[in-house]
Amino acid sequence: MDPALVTLAGAAGTALVQAMTRDSWEAVKARFSTIFSRHAEVDPAELERELEASEQRLRSPSGPLEPAVEDERRRWATLLAAFLAQHAEAAPELQDFVHDVRQLAARDSFNVVQQITAGRDSYTAGRDQHLFPGVDDDDER
Repeated sequence: MDPALVTLAGAAGTALVQAMTRDSWEAVKARFSTIFSRHAEVDPAELERELEASEQRLRSPSGPLEPAVEDERRRWATLLAAFLAQHAEAAPELQDFVHDVRQLAARDSFNVVQQITAGRDSYTAGRDQHLFPGVDDDDER
């Protein structure tokens, strides 16, 4: 098998598995199913069950998450390598799929920065608060 197709299968398997736990999963799943169904004679309901089972194994792993992710990634990479061996014409679509899923993943990730400015009469909520009269309060007496 062409090494480029093996690499593509690995990248597509990784992208697919990473998408399973993101908000964009339903859109990714629909696109993947379309690509797979267009090139292979596959029962859409069976493919849906396979994808849902993989998602469930990632959302509720029986042990640590990392081995479950790696198992699913390997499983889908193997399935996709077999798919590409039979349907090499699907490679451009699968490349676009990987690119688009990576773009979606980048949009799902973001950083949050909080900046807090406390003034004279403001208090920061925490576990314990101790209030003492301030310098200005003594001047008013």
